[in-house]
Amino acid sequence: MIRFAWTVALSHMRSRKHDAGVSVITLVSMVGVTVGVTALIMVLAVMEGFEIDLRSKILGSNAHVVVRPSDNTHFDGYESIVEDLAMAPGVSSVAPFIFTEVVLKSEYQVAWTYLNGVDVERSGKVERMVGELIWGPAGTLDRDSSDAERWEVMETLHNPPIAFGQQEGDTDELPGIILGEDLANALGVYPGSRLKMLNPGATQPTVLGMQPPPVMYYRVAGIFDSGMYEYDTKWAYVTMEDAQKVLRLGQIQGDVVTGIEVMAEDIREAGNLADDLEPLVDPWMTVDSWEEMNQSLFSALKLEKIAMGLILSLIVVVASLNIVGSLILVVVTRAREISIMRAMGASTLGVRTVFMLEGLVIGVVGTVLGTTLGLLGCMGLKRYEFPLDTDVYFLDTLPVVVEPWTVATVAGSALLISFLATLYPAGLAARLDPVEGLRYE
Repeated sequence: MIRFAWTVALSHMRSRKHDAGVSVITLVSMVGVTVGVTALIMVLAVMEGFEIDLRSKILGSNAHVVVRPSDNTHFDGYESIVEDLAMAPGVSSVAPFIFTEVVLKSEYQVAWTYLNGVDVERSGKVERMVGELIWGPAGTLDRDSSDAERWEVMETLHNPPIAFGQQEGDTDELPGIILGEDLANALGVYPGSRLKMLNPGATQPTVLGMQPPPVMYYRVAGIFDSGMYEYDTKWAYVTMEDAQKVLRLGQIQGDVVTGIEVMAEDIREAGNLADDLEPLVDPWMTVDSWEEMNQSLFSALKLEKIAMGLILSLIVVVASLNIVGSLILVVVTRAREISIMRAMGASTLGVRTVFMLEGLVIGVVGTVLGTTLGLLGCMGLKRYEFPLDTDVYFLDTLPVVVEPWTVATVAGSALLISFLATLYPAGLAARLDPVEGLRYE
C-alpha cells in the first residue's frame, strides 16, 4: 500500500499544463518551509552565541559560588571558613574577597567605581583576569606577550614598577590598581598614572559639618578588556590588603572581607555545590551559585529566545497553510482519479496515505534545504565574523554557536507542522464518495 501511495503522490507533484497552478503553490510551500527553517536555525544560533558568550564573561569576572553575610556586611574570622570550604568535594579553589564602592579621581575626570579586592595568590578569578590584560607597566599586552609578562602585572600589583605613563619626577611608591579599558579612557589614564581614591563611607560629621573623606593615592598598574561593558566601565581591582586599607578609612576596622569566592571543578555542578556547602557555613551566611545571582538575566534571555523561536516559526506555519491549500486543490482537480481509485478497490487509508505522503514530501524537502542553508549561513557568519558596534553591544563580532539539539528541534518542529497540515486535505480526499465523483463522467 505504501508503494502504491508513494507512486500516486509523486505523480500528483509532477507538473502538467492544467495543474501548473497547483505545482506553483507546491513550490511556494517548499520555499516557505525552507525560509522558515533557515531563519530559525540562524537566529537561534546567534542568540545561543550571545548567551554563551555572556555567560563566559560573567563567569570570568565572578566566582562560581559566593559565600557572604545575609545582610551584606563585612565580617572577620574568615580563614577558618575558607579552610572548611577548601576541603569540600568538588571545590577547585577558595579565596576571600572585598567588594565596595569608591570614587576615583584623575587630573581630568571623576568616576564612581566598584572596587574589587582580590587575593592574588588564592583567587580563582586572577587567571582569567590575567588573560584579559591589554596594558601593563611596560606597554601593550597582546597575543605575542608571554604569560610571565602578564602574571608580573598581578604579582607586583601591591607595589607596581615604574611604568611608561608615569610622569617625570613622580617616584612615589604607591599601591597599584587595574582598571577596565572604558573606565581608564573615561579617566584619561595609562599605566603609571596617579589616581586619587575616596571612600564615601568614610565621611564623618563634625561641628562645622561633614568632614570630607580621606584620600588614598593609587598608581595604574594595568588595564583589562573583558568585553563586558558593565565591567569595563565600572570595575577596578586592587590587592585585598589595599582594599582593607580603603575600608579602614571609614567605620570598618580589622581584618575583614566582604565574602568568600568558591570556584567549582565542574561549572555545571555549581548549583549542587552551593547546596552542599551551605551546612559548612554559619546560619547568618548565604551561599549562592552564579546561576542564582544572575537568574533574572538568564531567565530574560531564555524567554527572549523562546519568543523569537515562536515568532519565526510562524513562517513555517504560513508555509503549512500553503500545503493545505495545494493539497485541497489537488483533491478538487483530481476528484475523478480519486473516485476511480476508490472504485477499483483503494481503501480509505490508502487514499489518506497518498495525500499525507504528498504533504510530507513538501515538508521534508523544505526542511532538508532549510537546515542545509541554515548551517551554511552559520558557517559563513562564523568565518567572516560579522562586525558589531562595540558602543552598543558588548561584542565586536556576531557570535554564532550551533547546538545540535536546537537544529534537531527546529527540523522536527517543521516536519511536525508539515504533517499536521496534511491531515485535513487527506481526510477530505478519503471521504470523497466515488459515486458522486463519477456521476457526470
